[in-house]
Amino acid sequence: MSRIFWDTMLFIYLLEGHPDFAPRVRELLERSYKRGDLLLTSCLAMGEIMAGRPDPMTADAVRSTIIEMGFSFLPFEETCVVPFSRLRSVHGLKAPDSINLASASAGHVDMFLTGDAQLLKRGLHIPGIHFIADFTLPVL
Repeated sequence: MSRIFWDTMLFIYLLEGHPDFAPRVRELLERSYKRGDLLLTSCLAMGEIMAGRPDPMTADAVRSTIIEMGFSFLPFEETCVVPFSRLRSVHGLKAPDSINLASASAGHVDMFLTGDAQLLKRGLHIPGIHFIADFTLPVL
């Protein structure tokens, strides 16, 4: 069992049925279910996903769907402050990326899955996150 963090766009690809990426995201979800992984994302990611759906009924349905998929939400709390500040000041990351990564760091995740090329090309090593991986590539 691994602790797997999903970045925001993986949910959007899945929920909107993106023709290129939704099948891969579904595959990753099924593999996580089979392994018994703990699926995580941040409260910020949930807010970003819901913000893309201005109708409160739709936003609530999306939130319920993600919970039913088995995801738990990592908060941005005091233990996130130091990782967040380093990601912003040392690495110059945008605030949303820094919040997601700091939440994952505080949550001691094994893998942070993303498709964000700007984030992936940096080769970041963040305490509390074993691997930052491109969801489009095969995972061992």
